[in-house]
Amino acid sequence: MKQKLVQRQAQQQEAAEVQKTTALEFENAEELLRHDAIHTPVPPEIGRRLQESLDQIPPVARSWWKRFMP
Repeated sequence: MKQKLVQRQAQQQEAAEVQKTTALEFENAEELLRHDAIHTPVPPEIGRRLQESLDQIPPVARSWWKRFMP
């Protein structure tokens, strides 16, 4: 009985290790970067500094033709 329990636990550990080491394949580098961005949280300090930098960029001027043709 105890031996079966030990075997079952060993099998569960092996299954967990296989799931952890499953490799991912990406079509291109852009897919890799998107996957990484989704799964990597941005540290709050870097997020704050990035937002400050973005706030300093002046808005883009509208094209002359967009002003006349809304």
